[in-house]
Parts: sequence; structure tokens; C-alpha cells
Amino acid sequence: MNIFKSFLICTVFSCIGAEIQILINPVNLPENEPPGTELSRAYDKDVAGRPNAYRFLNKSKDFVIDANSGVITSTKIFNYETDPTRFLLIVDTGGMMRRVLTINIIDVPEPPDCTIDPLFSSGSATFEIAEDYPLFQAICKVNVTDEDIAHGDRLTYNIETELSGPKRGANSFGVDPVNGVVSLRGEDILDFDAGYHSFQLSVRVTDTAGLFCQGTIIINIININDETPQFEPFPMDSINVTEKKPIGDFVARVKATDRDEDSTVMYSFKTQQEMFALDPYTGIITVLQPLNLDNPHNSRIYHLEIEARDDGNNTSSYMFTVFVENVDDPISCDPSFSTGTGISVSVPENIPSSAFIYAILSRDPDVGQEVELFQLAIAVRNRDSLSLESCVGTITINIQNVNDESPVLIYRPEAPININENLPVGTKLAKFMATDRDIEDTVHYEFIGTQKEFAINEDIGEVTVAYPLDYEDDTIPKSWVLYVRVYDNERTHSTTGTLTVILQDVNDNPPRCSQEVYVIELPENIPVDTTLVSLTCADQDGTIPNNNITYHLIKNTFANKTFTLTNSELKIGPMNLDYDSTIFAGMDFKHTLFVRVSDEGIPVLSTIIRIILRVSRINEHNPAGSMMEFTFSIFENSPSDTLVGKITFIDEDWPFNNIHYSIVGGNFGIPPTFYIEPDTGMIKLLSSLDREVTSQYKIAVRVIDMGNDVLPDPLRQRSATAQVTINVLNVNDEPPVCTPPHVETQIYATFRGPIIPLRCSDKDSPQDHLSYSITEGNTNNQFILWREGAESPFLATRQDFQYDLLEGVQDVVTFQLLIEVTDELGRNTARQLTATTTVIIHVLPWTTTQPTSSTHTATTTITTSVLRKISYYWRPDSWFSAVLTLAGVLFMMGLYAVAWCLFKDVQVCSRLFPHCHRQKSQPSLTVQDGKDAEQVLSDRNAVSTEQPDKGMKRNFFQREIF
Repeated sequence: MNIFKSFLICTVFSCIGAEIQILINPVNLPENEPPGTELSRAYDKDVAGRPNAYRFLNKSKDFVIDANSGVITSTKIFNYETDPTRFLLIVDTGGMMRRVLTINIIDVPEPPDCTIDPLFSSGSATFEIAEDYPLFQAICKVNVTDEDIAHGDRLTYNIETELSGPKRGANSFGVDPVNGVVSLRGEDILDFDAGYHSFQLSVRVTDTAGLFCQGTIIINIININDETPQFEPFPMDSINVTEKKPIGDFVARVKATDRDEDSTVMYSFKTQQEMFALDPYTGIITVLQPLNLDNPHNSRIYHLEIEARDDGNNTSSYMFTVFVENVDDPISCDPSFSTGTGISVSVPENIPSSAFIYAILSRDPDVGQEVELFQLAIAVRNRDSLSLESCVGTITINIQNVNDESPVLIYRPEAPININENLPVGTKLAKFMATDRDIEDTVHYEFIGTQKEFAINEDIGEVTVAYPLDYEDDTIPKSWVLYVRVYDNERTHSTTGTLTVILQDVNDNPPRCSQEVYVIELPENIPVDTTLVSLTCADQDGTIPNNNITYHLIKNTFANKTFTLTNSELKIGPMNLDYDSTIFAGMDFKHTLFVRVSDEGIPVLSTIIRIILRVSRINEHNPAGSMMEFTFSIFENSPSDTLVGKITFIDEDWPFNNIHYSIVGGNFGIPPTFYIEPDTGMIKLLSSLDREVTSQYKIAVRVIDMGNDVLPDPLRQRSATAQVTINVLNVNDEPPVCTPPHVETQIYATFRGPIIPLRCSDKDSPQDHLSYSITEGNTNNQFILWREGAESPFLATRQDFQYDLLEGVQDVVTFQLLIEVTDELGRNTARQLTATTTVIIHVLPWTTTQPTSSTHTATTTITTSVLRKISYYWRPDSWFSAVLTLAGVLFMMGLYAVAWCLFKDVQVCSRLFPHCHRQKSQPSLTVQDGKDAEQVLSDRNAVSTEQPDKGMKRNFFQREIF
């Protein structure tokens, strides 16, 4: 029967209207779609082909629906960042059914906008910095906007090209990939004097979707006076002048150049000089005092140290040696001998041979030179004084040279010479100077023994570097004592000298490490103090401090407290690695660290070690909510898809809040009562509610993080469980119900007090929220509703019930009272529901019965007992009448057929059995003398106690006899 009933209901509703179908619902519309984009289509078979059949109940200027075809299109280009992101449109076709279309605006990645800074985007953003600008200090910041930043988009900055001019090839600048700050990175230092006057940087800004914009920054370098003058050295760091140089004559010109632009160099002696003068502007050196070597106070060698100073007070000095060369002066004799008539000496004729005649006094003004040739003019005269005979002749006495002199060293370095290991081959170290007093005899120089590191010029005695020197080469000594032999042409005579050379270590080797680039990958939960890398570095320089190594970690602000460098060990700490950071995501989840390994020499040499640490993510955080128990409320008449509440959990693992929600308990039923959106945590109503059946639901929601490991691993997913209590709020949707809906009773006219209780109830409201009132049939207000406490009221007569008006009346007076029951007492009247019950009261006149056959007067006794007779009857539903009638007819026909079969042969009954069944009349209800009315009524109660069938609706009729 229920199936038949359901069939009838479905048939009726199918005739009311068909459901509107929407081709795509919900619609996800990208924000950059042009106007007129077809989004979906509505279809209703009942209106198919009709004109103007489709429309939106809620008007929208952003979307239109074609009235004839039901095609839904957009009217503009949407912006996800400024326009609403969700639209609900009600589609109506004129019938009873409507449909809600949901349109979601989907965010589309948009490229960054560089035009916020027109100078940057047009390539005319210009900045100026000095060439000594410090490293890692901000120069400018690239300003770029991206509308997608509000929705988690991140920008990455990088320099695409870097051009320098007029000299090309410098790589000096960098940009922070996260905040776009441009600064010096130190790969190539700024040097205006080297030709790096201007830099042009092309900066590209890229978002997470790979979209980018690009601009240009021009950085001009300001020259500062930071260079020291550099001297052009003399050959062999020495010059030669003759002792005959007159005062004021030009000796030499020193020249120093300064790389700084437009810089003037001034010259001065570092120590006061008496023999030479120096022009401070030109650097010309002139003779100030005679250099005559015949003066014993004058020196053959002068050491001059000249200082050059530029406009920036930068100085440098240069020391060189001035050698004064001797000039051969003529021999001078005694003036009395060499002038006039000379000297006349008389000697006796018998003067013996070899006798002393005269000493010619002569000298050579040159120190160390002797007279080698004497020429005598001799006059011979007769002894006779009278004789004038004489002869004059010239005797020339030649002195022949004999190689009897040894070479003499006139100059050799007395102190040891300290030389640097990086001197190039051919560098002059010292010069030996020797002489041989023998005429036409020359001196030659050679080393005693074999010396591969040094060479000496055979003719001039210059000692030079002959082999590359390296202090760190164990095969090369650190000092030498060079023995130099000076010999004459025939190697007849020789002399020796020594030269001590000490090799000095130069800081010419930067530290070298076993590895220059480290690429490491570690999980983010690695413990603090874990060694990241242990550097193995060494400096090949042989002495301290050139081979002392120090380590310095160059780190950015983000990694400031994440890494610690102790000596050569780089460790994690004092803070842990953290993969879960927006800034770190912009760094491609890697740390790029630079360790500068430096020595302590002069100049300081260093090596940069690059360490790239890739951090892998670990699912280390459980989903967490502000609370673990949520309580929501919803009205019981809420439609499906109504939002009940939203559970909000966060997950601190990257990607942030990638959480999946699911109901795991308490959501029973088919279909279940509630469902939860797995991405948003919004709990919505799925089926209808009835507070009168269930007033509270307790469900369990499991929150699971998703995609927080490098490789998806369901076993490592973390979860949390939230308990959700949903209270169903009452809505007054059930009217009061009175049982039975009709009551009929009798009272005597003299009765006062409660007559009958009203049995009414409401599934939505307690008894004390029901109000009762007599709305019709209460003539002269003879009846009232008497209520005690919160219980149901009684229908009662008033205390001043005017039965006198009815006294003596022999007819029964009937009151038909209509009583209205209203719920929501004292609440919202707009939601109140009412029901009525009808009470029929027969008021019987008060009479005394006298017997006709006896003169005995019978005393009327008024009983205080109330006899109640309840007559039950059933009233079938309207649809059941036809079925019941048909079943009754079939039953009677079957019964007649059975009787015909049984009694067709009985003679006393005719074929149609007209006299086989007789009805007995029921006795009338009369009150006889001597019988109590209570006995009569009890008999009737016995007759009317039959119960109707279960499942049928029952109404009862109640009569009361007093």
C-alpha cells in the first residue's frame, strides 16, 4: 500500500514541473576570459522551444542568460583580485522548480608589473656610487607589483645581463632574489681608474608561474683619489754622473704617474740633500754642490730617496743610487820647473854616475794614479866658461808595464741582501766593482762554484736572478753565500769577495681547498650542531703569517642564525633548518653560502668556497586548530547545501595549509546528513533535518595534511581529529494536535465544575507553550477553560452557570464549542501555528420520573459518578474507500457462493435464501424502575469496547451521562 501511495505522490509531482538541468554547475571561470564567453546552459524540457522561457530571478549585470536557448554568458572581463569570486544565480523557467547556478571566478597567474617605476621599466633609472662603495650595502631596490601576491604568489629577482663601460667584462653587482635589493657582491671590485665608469644592469622579476617583467638600472661610478703614484724606475735603479758636472746642470728626471684622473704629483727628497736639488713640479734633479772627487769630503756614491705625493695626499717613495765617475786630470809639475826658463842645475863634470842631480816634483791630481812617463830636456855645456858650446837634447825614459798588480774590489755589498721569492728572472741584485792597476789589464767576474739560481755578468760584475725562485720549493735553499772571483785577463792575479743573499717568503699563494663547490642536500629536521661541511684548506706559503688561514662565513640576513662557522667546520645552528618559509620558497629552497678562506699575509689573499645546501621538506607538523571541539547550530528547516560551519586548521609544513578534511564518524544515514568540503573544511547540510527526531549530532572530522613530503608517503601523513557538535535549532513547523479532534458529552443543567480535559500536544513546543481559547459557540460565556499549572486545561462551566434559564425546559440544549490551540506562547507571532478541536456539550434538563403503576413516590437520586462511554470508529483515507468497497463486494460475493454451495439442497430455504438470516433488534436504552443508570451504561460500554484495526486512523466519540 505504501508503494501504491508513493506512486500516486510521484505521479502528482511529476505533473507539477520537471527539474531544471544546468549543463555545467558549478562553473569555474578564469578571470581573463573575454566578455561573451559561454559558461553553461540551462534546460527545462517543459519549456523547450518556448520564447522568453529562461531568466535570472536575481538580476545580475555581470552575467546574462539567453531567454530562448538558456545559454549563460559573461558580460565583462573579471579581475580575481578586485571582483567577487563567487556568484549565485537563480535560474527560473516559470514553473515551481528553480535551480541555483554557482559561478566561481578562478585566479589566473598574471605577470609582474614593472611600470610602477617608469624609470626602471624605461631603462632610465640612474644611480651614482663611489668606487669605494662597501660590499652588500643596498644601492637601490627594484619596485615591482603583482596582483597575485595577495594570493600567495612570490617574486624572484635576478640580473640577466651586466654591462660595464668603457671597459667591458666586470661582474660586480648582484640582486637579492627575495626583496630585489641591488648591492655590490664583490666578485669584481669597482675601479674607476681601470675603466669601469658605468654599469648597465638588466633586472628580471619572475613570479612562481614563470611570468616576468624586465627593466634596466644604470649605475655610474664616481672616481675618488684612491691610487698612489707609481715611479718609473731607472735601469738598475742607478744613474752615473761625472765629477765635472757643473752646479745647476741636469742630472736626471724622476717621473711618477697617478692612475687617478686629473691628479697632480709633487716631488720631494725624503731626507735633506746638500749635493743635489729637486724641482717639486717636474722632478728634475740638478747639481747643487761640486762633485769633485779630489775633495776628500765628497763621496763617490749618493743614495737618493724621493717621495711623490698626489692631490689626495697619497704617497709613494723611490730610492736610487747616483754614482760619481772620476775624470782623468793632467799631470802637474813644480811651477818653477814647468814655467819660464825652467830649472838650471850645475853639476861638476866628474860627477859620478848615478849621482843625484835634481828631483823633479810632479803629481797626478787623480787619486790613485802615478806618473808613468817622464820626459827630460838636458842641456850640455863646456866647462870653459868662455866656451859657449852646448847641446840640448831630450831623453825620453819609458817605463814598461809589468803585470804585477792584483785586481782590487772597490765596491761590494757589505750587508746581506734580502730578496723576495717572486723576483723575475734577470732582476739585478748587486754589482761588484773592481779595478786592476796594471795598464791595459781588465778585470772579469765569476762565481766560485756552480750557482743555478744566480748569474754574474763576466764583464761588469752585475749579479742577477737566473732561475725562478720559490720559497715553498724544498729544492731551493733559503739563503746563499755567493763567492765571487775577480781575475785579470791572463788569470794571473785574482781576488775574491762574498755576497750573502737571503730569500724572503712572499704571500704569493692564496689558500687552496680540497673542494671549491659543495652541493649538499639535507632534510629540514636535521639536528642542530650537525656538521654541514668540514673544509680542508692549506696555504703553500712557507712562513707565518703568510700561511696562517682564517675562515669567514659570508651569509645573508635570512641565514644569519642558521649556520655557524667554527674554524673550518660549518655547522647547523643555533637555529634549525626550516623549509617551511615563504622567503625560503623564493630562494628555491636552497641556501647559497660563501666561505672566504684568507691568509694573513700582505697583501691578504683569499679563496671563496661556495656551498649550496638544498633542504628537503619533512612532514614534521601536525595539523593544528584553534580548538579541537567545535559547536555549530542550524535550523531544522534549512535547505540542502546550507553552510553549517567551517572548521579551520592550519599546517605549518610547506605548502602551507594543504589540508584535506573528511567526516569519519557520527554521520550516519543514507544519504548522510552532512558533508564536508575536503579543501575548505566547510560543513554543509546534505539531507533534511527534523529536530523532533534528532536534536543534536556529534560527528568526528579527520584533518590530514597532504603533499608535505618530498615523495608522497601516506604512512607519514599527519592527522588530527576534531569533534563537532551540531545543534539542530527548533523551527515551528509542527501544529498542535488534539486527540481526539472531536469530543461530545452530556451534562445536566445543574452541573458545575470541570467537564472534560483537553488532550492536545505539540511536537515543537512543551505544554506550557500552548495557549487555549474558546473562539465559537460559547453563548453567554457559560464555559471557561480551567488550567492548573502547565498541564492541559479542562473545559468547565462557570461557577455562576445559569441553569435557571434552562429549568423546566424538557428539550436538550446543545453547545458546539470551537476551541483554538496556539503554540509559541509569548514568542514570534508570525511563526505561530494553530489547531482547533470541537467539543459538543448536550445539556440535559433536570427531571423527576413518577411511575404510572404505583403511587409510591420515587425519590430522584443525583449521582456524583460520571459514566464515560467512548465509542471508537475509524475513518479511512479517501484513497482507501474504493479499495475497501471493492474488497467488501468481493468478500460478499465469495460468502454468497459458499452459502449457496452449502444450502442449495435445503428445502426450507429457497434458492436465494430469503429467510435464512434474520436480524435481531437491539433493546432500547431505557431507565426502568428499580434499575440504576450506572448498570445500564456499563452494559453499553461492554458493547462499544471493540477496537478498530491497527494502522487506521481513529476518532472517538465520548458521551457522559450523569
